[in-house]
Amino acid sequence: MSSCFDSFKGCFQRQTSNVSTQAYHYLEGLFKSEKNRANCTAIAESLGQLNSQALNHVLTESPWDHKDVLGELADKVDALLINQDDVGLLIDEVGFRKKGKHSACVGRQYLGCLGKQDNGQVAVVAGLSSGAHYCPVDIELFMPQSWQEDINRRLKAKIPCSIAHRSKPEMALTMIEKLKLRSINFNYVGFDALYGSSYPLLKALDKIHVKFIGDVRENINMSLEPITFSLPDKKQGQKGRKFKHKQIDQQLVTTKAYMESLTNGDFELIAFRDGTKEKVKASFHRRKVWVAINNEESLGLELIIRKNLDGTVKYSLSNMGQLPLVQIAKRQGQRVFVERIFEEGKNQIGMGDYQVRSWSGFHKHMTLCFLAFYYLCEQKVKYEKDIKLTAPVIRKLVASTIVSRWESQDATIENCLNWLNQYQRQIERNLVTGYG
Repeated sequence: MSSCFDSFKGCFQRQTSNVSTQAYHYLEGLFKSEKNRANCTAIAESLGQLNSQALNHVLTESPWDHKDVLGELADKVDALLINQDDVGLLIDEVGFRKKGKHSACVGRQYLGCLGKQDNGQVAVVAGLSSGAHYCPVDIELFMPQSWQEDINRRLKAKIPCSIAHRSKPEMALTMIEKLKLRSINFNYVGFDALYGSSYPLLKALDKIHVKFIGDVRENINMSLEPITFSLPDKKQGQKGRKFKHKQIDQQLVTTKAYMESLTNGDFELIAFRDGTKEKVKASFHRRKVWVAINNEESLGLELIIRKNLDGTVKYSLSNMGQLPLVQIAKRQGQRVFVERIFEEGKNQIGMGDYQVRSWSGFHKHMTLCFLAFYYLCEQKVKYEKDIKLTAPVIRKLVASTIVSRWESQDATIENCLNWLNQYQRQIERNLVTGYG
């Protein structure tokens, strides 16, 4: 793991400060710690390398800039996936349940991890993904409106004055533009209905020639023919002022109503993603539609409808009409891997275990977690032709090589060899049974 970290060392060095060693120990602690134990106190206790204050200093007071590290990380992931097919930039938000009201940008809001509103923090995340490989490359806390003018809480949480409340789609657009400006290679952007239903975001991406596929809700209104706008005529003898706002001339239909008008013959069965044992299949339909951005502008897009074998239906809007439906279907299905980022991040490398309140503390913890995630991704890509490594396996292998205060060097080596032998036996069983 040290060779992977070496290329990032310069980001942790300043003229008067060098915390690269402490940052590396923090990374070791993320791998060594079990779930819910990847915080400064538990890491210091486990490793015995530094005290918890030194580790906390890495997150709160040390002058390294997490944006520099994330920029370098994006370059590394870009290079790692350069030979992979069809790289997507996946956008989503991740929530962390928190008590109290003093952690940066905490508040009552929808938390995807719970599926309901609760007190917590929410961040917008961008990750690069291709095939079975994926890695987060950017993150920013979402600031609720209640924090915008709350000077006291902003000062205590050390939130920069330049940070203001923005919608999540606005934050996503900034991330996409930033990565595009950095010449990070991605063929398309994928996101869920929160972003797919933001027509200003879709318009902005279409304008800068970024291909996208975004989920939408079943009740959005659309037209099956180009939209025109005009002022309604007043009926003869009708009282009241003249109409000042233009209205849509066409009859609109919801996505669900349109889907219900289709027959089975309007769908095409496509295998769009690799599953655990076999290809994942679903029935797909495409249709050119138009949506109204405001009272004067409309946008022509493709509606993609996916009917899963379990009967559930997914709707998406895309500006990739020139591509074959099979390729669009695969791109739509790729969005599942952003959930894998959050699942593995929280379960394997302690993304949600931080105990810091400040703005910089949150982002520095997440950045170090992303570096750990990059190592996971790098190992998967490196050994994909020989063996299919998973995040839990890689974490255990790395953890078994890290000497803690409770283990001798010999015991650590023996632990590593035992785990390798155990994993090798599991691989042999899988080959016999045909699983994996």
